[in-house]
Amino acid sequence: MSNTKLKPLYLSDLFHKNTDSEHRVSVNELVDMLEKLGISAERKGLYRDIDALVEYGLDIKKTTSGYFLDKRKFSLAEIRILISAVQSASFISDKRTQELVSKLMDYLSVYQAEAILQQSNIATVKNDNEEIFTIIEAVNIAISKCRRISFSYYKRDLNRRDVIQRHGRRYRVSPYAMIWEQDKYYLVCNMDERDDLTHFRLDRMKNVRIEPMAWRHFSQVSEYKSSFNIADYARKCYNMYGGAVENVTLRCSNAILNDVFDRFGNDIIPKRDGMEHFIFSVKASVGIGLISWISQFGENIEIIAPDHLRSEMILRLNKMMSLYKS
Repeated sequence: MSNTKLKPLYLSDLFHKNTDSEHRVSVNELVDMLEKLGISAERKGLYRDIDALVEYGLDIKKTTSGYFLDKRKFSLAEIRILISAVQSASFISDKRTQELVSKLMDYLSVYQAEAILQQSNIATVKNDNEEIFTIIEAVNIAISKCRRISFSYYKRDLNRRDVIQRHGRRYRVSPYAMIWEQDKYYLVCNMDERDDLTHFRLDRMKNVRIEPMAWRHFSQVSEYKSSFNIADYARKCYNMYGGAVENVTLRCSNAILNDVFDRFGNDIIPKRDGMEHFIFSVKASVGIGLISWISQFGENIEIIAPDHLRSEMILRLNKMMSLYKS
């Protein structure tokens, strides 16, 4: 048959799709499967093909009950993590989510894929911007080529409609990084008319164009000189709100020590302050994002310095209290 020369490729697909550590196939079953695909095969030839696939790198194991593909490019646990990440990403539309999940499932056997689908669902409210992948690709190209981009930006109104911002006038920015934060995807950039860093939600951008003009180097608008340190920048930002980077000192209850390590990493040096508290200092973007992060822990965190951040917190708390005064 005309497909005979492709037999090893079809055989590889059969191992990927129809076998795993719990499901094996015999040589006779492989012969039948290939026949259904219009490919003639004989046992002796299949043994040679299987040996060739093993030599090529496929982890095909032989047991008394048959053959199966053991280790794959991605383990079952890795696929589960990737699928969960895709499903929880609110910036990816329902349609795109299903497409990505389907592609990830191709790395599993049909039995493994079925088991994962039975345990997976999309609980996150999804954005409906179908341009998101095109936007990400354009931004990535612009960053790699050190070029500016322009785009239209939308926000929702009370009628749940997407309303274009700035009366339709396009934003033009120098893009530096894309950061995934709290299941949202953000562009970190500099707007032409400003001298600092700004964040835009990628799922709220539309009609992105790569401009011929070179970008403004990030060293002119940030603390980074030779390379834009994405991990460091994300660590200093809170809920993707910007602000001037300052030394911040906090006094915390021992009960939230792990939350502090989760947020700031293991580089911080907590110092014991009595039996129930500790104090530490960290460089952070001082603004509404940091205040919001601190607020969630209530009496378990006290701002020690800087004074203006402490005063801002007092002002915020007083405004909140005024809402509940009868």
